[in-house]
Amino acid sequence: MTARFLAALVSASVSFRLLNNAPVDYAALETPHSPVLNKFAPGPFDEPPEESSVELTTLSRPDLAGRTMDLTLFAGIRALDVLVAMTTSSLESTSHLRKAASKLPTPLFCFSAATIMWAWFYTPSRLPRSYNAWISAAAELDHRLVLVLRHARYGTFIYGKDTGMAPLLGSMARDYGLPENAGDPAKTVPVPCELVHMGCGKSCEKHALWRFWRGWVFAAKMYFPLQLLVLARHVAKTGRAGHRLVGLSRKTLITAIKDATRRSSYLGAFIAFFYYGVCLSRTRLGPKIFSRKTVTPQMWDSGLCVLSGCLLCGLSILVEESKRRLEIVLFMLPRAASTWFPRRYLPENRWKEHLVFALSSAVVMTAVQEDHRLVRGVFGKVLRKVLTSE
Repeated sequence: MTARFLAALVSASVSFRLLNNAPVDYAALETPHSPVLNKFAPGPFDEPPEESSVELTTLSRPDLAGRTMDLTLFAGIRALDVLVAMTTSSLESTSHLRKAASKLPTPLFCFSAATIMWAWFYTPSRLPRSYNAWISAAAELDHRLVLVLRHARYGTFIYGKDTGMAPLLGSMARDYGLPENAGDPAKTVPVPCELVHMGCGKSCEKHALWRFWRGWVFAAKMYFPLQLLVLARHVAKTGRAGHRLVGLSRKTLITAIKDATRRSSYLGAFIAFFYYGVCLSRTRLGPKIFSRKTVTPQMWDSGLCVLSGCLLCGLSILVEESKRRLEIVLFMLPRAASTWFPRRYLPENRWKEHLVFALSSAVVMTAVQEDHRLVRGVFGKVLRKVLTSE
């Protein structure tokens, strides 16, 4: 075991150096919503500065490190999961610690989902560019509304004052068949949920169902073709020459449809819960629990309504089967972790990432060779096939 760990450690260390010595395309590292880094207040149609803008201002050198951060975080999370699996596997099935560990995926997913969605709204530069684009495509949210929510948090969209933001939401209101005054913060407090619904009517519940359907269709375009590929592979593997469809049973087909439907429902529920959480807090339930003097409309729209949506959307994990929840968490957690660390940093600090990457990779590679069950999920199965000669 020690020899395998040391060999994996050396291999991972060399690989890290090779990955970071290759030429860097700095243009590809730029985020789609880079913050405004000047001293002037942003205009109504500009992106407001992110909360991390001071840090990013000081890290504007073109030779910054960090191109392998996503890979390092992935390895780190996987290594931690291996350590958890090693600890719980030695415990009895009735152990309280083992039972608690088996229930961890749900709260971890809720935490990860909330972190990612909060970052998507207010600090998008902390998420991978491709992941930002994917969330935007799935959310189907008018960017003018995102811009207003960011300005409300920054302090340039203020209810009861004319700060020059009226044309932004006014144009959106006009596009969705509402009077322009509905988007004027100086005249309409708060902005009605009907505007947030983007032409879906006044009912928040109807809007949530509509969002569920849209999200389900968006996910189905990915999951159903994937299931077809899995079925094709199954048929090719189990069918006989000249009778390929023998391997395709009714049970297999129904299982594939159920899996694709369930996974599409998970994403649909995620999107629906987020939007409904926003409406529930800012107009439906929030003002009934807290008076307008205690929690003002400005406070709801400057972050609290988004926070409610972020917290509620994580409950969509309950749609998935319990055995698959851990797989989803291991996919989401590295992306949530990417918001806690700078995506680019000073080159003299690269040794820290180098150490984490090498140790984490060595732990994972050693575990998959010693006991492949410790590396859980699809990733563990793929690694086992790659590393075994059977």
